Amino acid sequence: MTLINNMKEWKIKNLDSKSSSFCGAKWYNASMWLFTGMTTSCHHNPPHQIDLEEIKTNPKALHNTTVKKNEREMMQRGEKPINCQFCWVMEQTDPDGLADRTWLSTPSSEKELEDAFTQSTQFDYDLNYLELSFDRTCNLACSYCCPAISSSWARDIRQNGPYTGLATDSRNHYVGTADENIQHKPNESNPYADAFFKWWEDSLHSSLRTLRLTGGEPMMSGETWKLFNWLKNNRHKTNVAIHITTNLSYNDEIMSRFLDTIQDAGITVEIYTSGETLNEKAEYIRDGLEWAQWIKNIERALACESVTRVSICGTISAGAAEGFPDFLRWLAKQKLLHGKRTSTHTGIKELELSVNPVRFPTFQNIVVLPETLRNELAQEIKTILAENDCFSLFEQDHISRFATYLTDVAAPHRTDKMQHDSSEFKDSVDSIDIPALQQDFKRFFTQYDQRRGQDFVKTFPRLKEWYNSIQ
Repeated sequence: MTLINNMKEWKIKNLDSKSSSFCGAKWYNASMWLFTGMTTSCHHNPPHQIDLEEIKTNPKALHNTTVKKNEREMMQRGEKPINCQFCWVMEQTDPDGLADRTWLSTPSSEKELEDAFTQSTQFDYDLNYLELSFDRTCNLACSYCCPAISSSWARDIRQNGPYTGLATDSRNHYVGTADENIQHKPNESNPYADAFFKWWEDSLHSSLRTLRLTGGEPMMSGETWKLFNWLKNNRHKTNVAIHITTNLSYNDEIMSRFLDTIQDAGITVEIYTSGETLNEKAEYIRDGLEWAQWIKNIERALACESVTRVSICGTISAGAAEGFPDFLRWLAKQKLLHGKRTSTHTGIKELELSVNPVRFPTFQNIVVLPETLRNELAQEIKTILAENDCFSLFEQDHISRFATYLTDVAAPHRTDKMQHDSSEFKDSVDSIDIPALQQDFKRFFTQYDQRRGQDFVKTFPRLKEWYNSIQ
């Protein structure tokens, strides 16, 4: 466990020595959705609005918002911003583990972290890492996703009307198309995108170490291809590593265009795709996915010299958890086919898995599952880890962390809508009505089946008895 021990020592030296809540991602990491004008510090935080007027004269305000500056100040004082609760819950659940604030801080140098802790929080920082979405256009409508970030989900609501009876969904994500949040449609002038390209030309292309394109589905965005053309026409001007979060569920023609384009641009790309269960279960959870095409596209990506890594992001809902052990067994076989993984975290072109539980919608979190089943799944996962030595230490940390999450988490997060203020996180345990969440789980998937032509109990037989018992 050398890597994990080294990371723990790194955390003590570079984070804990500053404050108990310090996280470099608050300064040097960002996620942005340019079609809504929203940003956040990482994908665990709820997004907030970017000041449209400020970015017209200061493009760096895309990232350096008042909200983030206030939260930076809290971290300098050792306070825990409530909207960063994912890491606080993980650290409470597994004090000996590593929450994502550690991993997300590592791209920054020791000097950068020291500057972040000691300098004024009002300073406008350039980014090291950026996850960027140009628009929500997407060919999938995954069960845990929502209209705000999937055009296919919006089409469901537009055609079939709102989902009804979901009393525990405080975000109301399934009652509207979220069209009102789309400030600028694809192919229209977008001041947020304009500010991004202005910042990119000025200094961002020099400071960024990683640019992660996401969506929607980034292959369906014209802005993605605009950026690729810039890279093609400005070879060697930037050393940024391009990462793409893509569902890899599109036909051979689109896959060929993507691979040919990155080869012509002379760039290398890391691919991050999503998966946590197999075959018909995967196609159920990720409505619109074609499992066979997904596998084919993974094989093509692994064979392409311009693709340096293929990683799988497991986003595990209560439904997907039933099939996750089988997915781990499948992944272990794939790893052996493509060459055994070494015990490092970087630099190898290989399938690598990261694992995160679905937190929202709350009724799809694993807390709705029977405790006996959660314990059984956790034990299966631990057994698979013990029987297979092909998982990297990073993967072992993520997978074992999820096994602990399955058994130990009673209330993973607060169920009310998060507000961006100076509230400090105190405790992960909320009064949480499990029967109400279970009822919403069944209400949702009953409607989901009707709209999507699916069958929950047929697809997830292990959950049939429990599912049918929900009143």
